[in-house]
Amino acid sequence: MNSPDTAAPRKAQTFWSSLGGFTFVALLLLTGPVLIGIGSLMTDADEELERTGVHTTGTIVDFDDVRNASKRDITVHYMSADGAEHSTFASVDHDQQPKVGDDVTVIYREQNPSQAVVVAYRDGGVSVGGIGALFTLIFTIPLGLTLIIMKFRKRRKQRTV
Repeated sequence: MNSPDTAAPRKAQTFWSSLGGFTFVALLLLTGPVLIGIGSLMTDADEELERTGVHTTGTIVDFDDVRNASKRDITVHYMSADGAEHSTFASVDHDQQPKVGDDVTVIYREQNPSQAVVVAYRDGGVSVGGIGALFTLIFTIPLGLTLIIMKFRKRRKQRTV
């Protein structure tokens, strides 16, 4: 007969269940830095385009003024040097209030005029990098604290034995 103070022996984990848990934790820990890297590459590409691209004037043809920051954007039409009309999108901060019909500066790649950035509006790379930083903060700090606490408990348990 078992008394209430005795615990049932723990079931040993198999190799595959341990590997699955390790893989899940590794993916969580790597997601943030990968997103930070992707955001950095996107930002660098936009900055390079701003330095080397062709400047032109575009017109805001649509502005989605919504509360959700990730969906608050403008659509801009512009004409490339070959006379073709193109459009691009840009995210809008909450302190910016563009109006449909306003002129904005657009910089596009000469070899690919459909690849463009709108000057004075934020790019997607900043958002992706920010999400990566948030992932890193959310998953790395709690996991690190958990591992440190487990290490201290293990040491304390070894001292008492």
